[in-house]
Amino acid sequence: MLIISLPHNPKDATSGYTHVHSDGHQVVRSGVGAASLLSAYAGEVLALIPHTRLSWLSVQFPPGSHGARLGAVLAGLLEDRVLEEDVADLHCVVDPASADVPRSGGVASVAACSKSWLREVLAPLQASGLVLQRLVPELYPRAQPLLCVMGTPELSQSVLCHSQGVTLLPPNVAQWKAFPAFTAYATLSAAQAPLVAEPAMVERVEQLLQRRPVMQNAAQRSVVAAQSNWDLAQGEWAQGTSQRFLRLAQHVWQTLLHAPAWRSVRIGLASLLVLQVVGLNAMAWREQRALDQQKAQLSQILTTAFPSVQLVIDSSLQMQREVDTLQRNAGRITSTDFEPMLASTASALPEGLVPTQWHFANHVLRAQGLQLNEAQANAAQTALKTKHLQLRQEGNDVWVIQPEATP
Repeated sequence: MLIISLPHNPKDATSGYTHVHSDGHQVVRSGVGAASLLSAYAGEVLALIPHTRLSWLSVQFPPGSHGARLGAVLAGLLEDRVLEEDVADLHCVVDPASADVPRSGGVASVAACSKSWLREVLAPLQASGLVLQRLVPELYPRAQPLLCVMGTPELSQSVLCHSQGVTLLPPNVAQWKAFPAFTAYATLSAAQAPLVAEPAMVERVEQLLQRRPVMQNAAQRSVVAAQSNWDLAQGEWAQGTSQRFLRLAQHVWQTLLHAPAWRSVRIGLASLLVLQVVGLNAMAWREQRALDQQKAQLSQILTTAFPSVQLVIDSSLQMQREVDTLQRNAGRITSTDFEPMLASTASALPEGLVPTQWHFANHVLRAQGLQLNEAQANAAQTALKTKHLQLRQEGNDVWVIQPEATP
């Protein structure tokens, strides 16, 4: 996952984009780079909208405001509430947790930012061929309040995320009590009201609020933001079905591969894989050992029955040769005589195919006038091989059948 932080001022993009490489749950590495260098990244790509560029509005929707009417309804509802900008230049997205509110009617949070600013900061990324799959807010409303302190003691920002929106608190801590959202936050316990601060502000926050904050730098804050359900890639920045499916598949894979909640599943799958590999190797070793024992027994039978055989290479073929020699010496028909070879060849040939002539000499049988295609020849060779016979073509319509070579 590549998380690109969009600058508050579009001109700052010329010096590069701050970005974070993540596995979806923790920071892998971070840095600053030009858009052309980021375009080679092949994973899920997200753009992080800074909290200084987002406005959070609580909007009362009338029933039936969903679908194609949503943009026009929002423009009408926000016209009197937005004085500094033209409503048409606002990119507005409804809280995904309240996606059904415009249909049924009710109050929902709406995130709004400038379309012209968004186009300007995204232009270098799009020009480099980078496809942004999601636009996520750096900070967003939360059911469980969160106080985030950023920057340095000389230039700090304190932002309170709560259920009604995101509030930028003044530098003077004594003035925070004037905000109802902070008053409600201060009444909660430490477990109910998380407090995070960047490394340079940890000691200062602990002195002012008498609470030890959790250390969280900008890169870690980006990874946390990427885990939210918010996605401002709508309207002219909307993604197609295939891109959304790809993003979902990447998210599922990253979750399965890195999420702490799935650690036991990963351990179980790895253990199962190891057991399968060990089990298969053990079975293969056992089968190979049984095969080696059978070969040793055949070799022992051969050398016991025929002491003249000193070197065993192919026990079954050598035994057949020795038996044929004994039968020949006793005046009996052997497997390499005309009748057995003719019978073996006839059973291996396709039904209905008969050569015009047979020739036999020196344990070599020739079938003349036999037409075999490649498949028929392969089938016949396989059948004859089981009887230690070879089949090869000699000329256009002559096929030779002869015993396999003696080891």
